[in-house]
Amino acid sequence: MKLHNMKFLMLPVAMTLNLALCGTALGAVSAPPEGPGAPEHIASGTQIAQVEGFDWGPGVTKTIISLDQTVTADSVAAAKFCAIENKQTYDYEAYGKVAKEAPYTRIEDQTHRIITAAYTCDENGNRTADSSSHIALELRCTPSEGSSFYFSSGTWQNSWCGFYNLQVDLIDGTTLTTDKGTQITLLAVEQAIDWAEAIMPDLEGIDLSGTFTSSQGDKMTYASFVPANASESHKRPLVIWLHGAGEGGTDPRLVLLGNKVTALTKAEFQNRMGGAYILTPQVPDFWMTYDKNGSWQDNPGVDSIHLQGLKELIDSYVAANPGIDTNRILIGGCSNGGYMTMDMVLNYPDYFAAAFPICEAYKDSSITDEQLQAIKNVPIWFVYAKNDDTVDPSAHAVPTVSRLSAMGANIRASVFDDVHDMTGLYKAEDGSAHQYSGHWSWLYFFNDQCSSGRLSMWTWMSRQSK
Repeated sequence: MKLHNMKFLMLPVAMTLNLALCGTALGAVSAPPEGPGAPEHIASGTQIAQVEGFDWGPGVTKTIISLDQTVTADSVAAAKFCAIENKQTYDYEAYGKVAKEAPYTRIEDQTHRIITAAYTCDENGNRTADSSSHIALELRCTPSEGSSFYFSSGTWQNSWCGFYNLQVDLIDGTTLTTDKGTQITLLAVEQAIDWAEAIMPDLEGIDLSGTFTSSQGDKMTYASFVPANASESHKRPLVIWLHGAGEGGTDPRLVLLGNKVTALTKAEFQNRMGGAYILTPQVPDFWMTYDKNGSWQDNPGVDSIHLQGLKELIDSYVAANPGIDTNRILIGGCSNGGYMTMDMVLNYPDYFAAAFPICEAYKDSSITDEQLQAIKNVPIWFVYAKNDDTVDPSAHAVPTVSRLSAMGANIRASVFDDVHDMTGLYKAEDGSAHQYSGHWSWLYFFNDQCSSGRLSMWTWMSRQSK
């Protein structure tokens, strides 16, 4: 589950002055003049967004503008442009006031985006020193600006913003020079962003097309990654990631970008593992769903209706990829996915080489001593934050870890006081590290910040085998 933190980050004074000019310029034109007599100082065009994954989710980091005129490289500079983002958003304050009368509140959010770089480029946004009809604008992205996700309290799931417009123009008094020497003073660029066309470099090399229907008719989508060094004679481990409540649906991109799962396909993790298959199953609802009525939030600690279907999907994927080492299958996930990690291990204790449940939501009170005895030899690494107010650790991970420890189980735990920014990029108004929800302890996992003594969690994962 992910609720985006909307805390405001302060802007430098100089940037604020540019934004005022930006508003003036944008108000001057909204569409190109029509007909043969249109003045040459207006350039029209389209744009494609680039989306990248961050600790807090996906954000629009660049727009690639395709103009109907060619401009010189030396006339393009960040200080000449302005951009205003208008999108569907979730108003937490408004929701708090009307929650009793309405299931959710949908509003539009307008944000002045800070342009950090501008340059001529090719159609894919790659910088060029030549004149071009394509211009790339790189945009600052923070936890409170640029997110491309919309969380609905009606569905308890994330989706791509239903509408996302980026208004781009030149600041008053600035121009672009065409290859014919004409001075462009205004831009009329189509504002609507199409997520189907967006460039998402974090997803390169990942297969997004997986679909599966179980013997019970349980339908799932999934994404997968195959390491370059895998072969039937050189088998590699399989790492399974189970998404949180907010990333359910039928679009695997939500899973991969909602929780920075793409870190598992990048060089640092892959090198640590010696190459690893990555499988990210996705259910249309929630892993914690336990009856045909769709009940999930009050799961008392019973099996998911997706239990058998997920196991069949994993078996099918393993059978289709003979390069997988069946003695090195690891499973993990966060929140709803942490619950499902526990559900899978409790039901199939001999199948997995290791498990890593994060802020897991399987109620300890319903787990029997016999079940824990059955999994005490399975290496398990728990992760949670003490201030998690979405899934109370005292009713889930804490007592389960305590009981397993008393049995001499093969477990480790990374316990954090809170969840805060570790990059130094995002700060509160008082200069302290930006605070995320205490539920977001998966950030520490994807940034390889979990350790036990000198042993990092990623290294531990690389050593697990039945």
